[in-house]
Amino acid sequence: MNKYAFFLLCASAAFAQTADTVSFVNFENREVGVYGNAEAKEDFKRNTTDKSWWYAMDKNNGENSKIVYDGVAHGNVLQLKYPKGCVGPNDNDTPACAAQIIQPLVKTADTMWSAYDIFFEDGFEFQLGGKLPGLCGGKCYTGNAMPETGDGWSARIMWRKGGNAVQLIYFMGQKSEYGDDFKWDLGGKNPQAQFTIGKWHRIVNKVSMNTVKTPGAGDKNGRVQAWLDGELVLDVDTLRLRDYDTLHVDKFYLSTFHGGSSAEWAPTHDNFIRFDNFTVSTDSIAVSLDNAGGVGLNKRLWRENRRADSKPVEIYRVNGSRVGRGLHTESKTLPLKNGRLVKVVQ
Repeated sequence: MNKYAFFLLCASAAFAQTADTVSFVNFENREVGVYGNAEAKEDFKRNTTDKSWWYAMDKNNGENSKIVYDGVAHGNVLQLKYPKGCVGPNDNDTPACAAQIIQPLVKTADTMWSAYDIFFEDGFEFQLGGKLPGLCGGKCYTGNAMPETGDGWSARIMWRKGGNAVQLIYFMGQKSEYGDDFKWDLGGKNPQAQFTIGKWHRIVNKVSMNTVKTPGAGDKNGRVQAWLDGELVLDVDTLRLRDYDTLHVDKFYLSTFHGGSSAEWAPTHDNFIRFDNFTVSTDSIAVSLDNAGGVGLNKRLWRENRRADSKPVEIYRVNGSRVGRGLHTESKTLPLKNGRLVKVVQ
């Protein structure tokens, strides 16, 4: 596939809104400034029948959560502050750490994908570790709460000392009361994946629930996969995430802070992380970045497409072959930098 077709495919896969898209937030609808609970509730839409939702984006008088402009590639992004000395979520304390959103999804499934882009700003301190967003279901066990009846699970991400990346999973049979670490090293086959300060990364997760042949005793075949910058870094398929087939992937948990809970986890000065392109989908999500080291080109295409006029466009299949010309369909059409319009069909 040539570069033209590759960029086209990536842009379509990453940003076309389809029936499979459960949630998509890229902050282009927001102005630079404070990003509080009101904005989060509009963007991270929730299932209103599920009362487990939680938004904690207004902490420290709005200092923790802001929209900033990141340049042409990413446009507007979410910047979260990790205050000096702050560990744990500390939702009710000052200074509260970073931000929290529990988003009951408008659609549930036994297999769900999630993705976001992340940028650790200069001066970020990994210390002993910290939490990053991920999927969960049921009671979404975290902290030191261990599931005992297969009625909930969680699969968040953590950075560890030196920027080492792991999946922190709560599930039936876990060894630690604080969840079990699964290193992003593809079961020891690859070098330990690490986050790099000053670089945009793309994180993609896929969670598949285990089967339940006997209610109350789920099978150990639940699966969690992770990709970092297009590379598969985790594939564990022996998890007992549930004991009842009525439990699904039903929440996105934007949970991020340093900790742990003791002082050695805390940053020694204010730290910042930027986030972009939060996506949850029941179908596959593009795992790769573009050649510039980010998904900036794709986002520019998506952003410009919102302003595109209806007109004949070039149509290509996903394999890069040309179909012909047709009318503009906004959700599928992407303008290239030279002004030509293209869209992808299966």
